[in-house]
Amino acid sequence: MPTFRYIFPLLAAVSLVPGCSDDPGVLSQGANPYAGDPAGAPDDEPDPPAVTPPAPAPPHDATFGERTLARAHQWIDADMPYCGGPNGGKDVICGGTCTRTGSAKSAEWDEYRSDCSGFVSWSWGLEAPGETTRTLAPYDTSVSSLITVDELEAGDALNGAGHVMLFGGWADKAAGKATILQESRCGTTAQEKISVFKVIDTTTLQISDGRKFRPIRYKNAK
Repeated sequence: MPTFRYIFPLLAAVSLVPGCSDDPGVLSQGANPYAGDPAGAPDDEPDPPAVTPPAPAPPHDATFGERTLARAHQWIDADMPYCGGPNGGKDVICGGTCTRTGSAKSAEWDEYRSDCSGFVSWSWGLEAPGETTRTLAPYDTSVSSLITVDELEAGDALNGAGHVMLFGGWADKAAGKATILQESRCGTTAQEKISVFKVIDTTTLQISDGRKFRPIRYKNAK
């Protein structure tokens, strides 16, 4: 069972590369939820398809946060490529067609977009093809709700600036260091990393490029 340290963050943020843009703008609700990512689509030819079973499902008696992170790590371990569409479908963010091969090819995942919000949707156990950043809190509270920075727990998410990512827990809360899990941008795969945030107010965190994120929680988290 993963453990996380909970100490209070107030350090300035380190750089985090701008990522998923399925809803550009920090608080814009009218923007196109599938705007293109300037990174563009990778030009490499895809590897030959291979049949590889997905990682084992998380145990049902685990906590919601544990199940969420276990499902997220399935995509991370499989090197799931970032793509704005389901497997075999049109990539409306990077361009071209979404093609998954090797361990990233699984019927269980095929109908999900593998962009940032598709990654959170899969991890939370939401229906395919997944929510978008603008159908998650604070823009839309149908399936998720805004929480405070102090309430953040592993398995919650951070949404804003056209990007959403899973919160994996505080690595060093006093230093503002948190584990995040995400599908970042075109040409990359699902990843886990440590990023540094500073607290702007009770419901807002900020990274060094100025983007602000709001802590959110799946309403049916149990």
